[in-house]
Amino acid sequence: MAKVLPTEPAGEDWYAAVATQMTERLTAATEVVPQLAEHAEGLRRLYAAVADSREPVVRQRVHGDLHLGQVLRTATGWILLDFEGEPARPLSERRTLDSPLRDVAGMLRSFDYAARHMLVEQPDDAQRAYRAQEWAARNRAAFCTGYSEASGLDPCGESPLLRAFEADKAVYECVYEARNRPHWLMIPLNSLARLAGRD
Repeated sequence: MAKVLPTEPAGEDWYAAVATQMTERLTAATEVVPQLAEHAEGLRRLYAAVADSREPVVRQRVHGDLHLGQVLRTATGWILLDFEGEPARPLSERRTLDSPLRDVAGMLRSFDYAARHMLVEQPDDAQRAYRAQEWAARNRAAFCTGYSEASGLDPCGESPLLRAFEADKAVYECVYEARNRPHWLMIPLNSLARLAGRD
């Protein structure tokens, strides 16, 4: 999308605004999902690192709701679908230039979901947990390698911004699961332990 739509470098105020929005969403989410409180301190530190970051970011139009359900594999490659963005967000926000790392984070979270949904009914099955972790790690690495080869940028290095986007997405998922599939809440909560630096 960066080749055909406007782009601009992120200014210092953008980092602070992103961190503030993430922190506000976390505060609101904790009201809905009290279990988030045990991760809140680590997440706030992660978001504060974004506010202080000067990681180079070129803002562009992004998909806004990228996950495995928005892609199709064909005989010749992959097709991305449904560019309307996150339906709960106002259209003006969905059109705002953002970091492509937001979409990368959405896809990385989707690999985690695809792997861990099979643990919902058997959370103590160590073999399944090992296989789920292995599958998610392998697909995360393959996605990052493909993204890097196509874009020339390695999205999955030690990027505080990517980690924060992943955590922000997992916080959103906690609220969604608490409201719609409470028995799946363990999936994003377990990921937040990793993302908030508690494991």
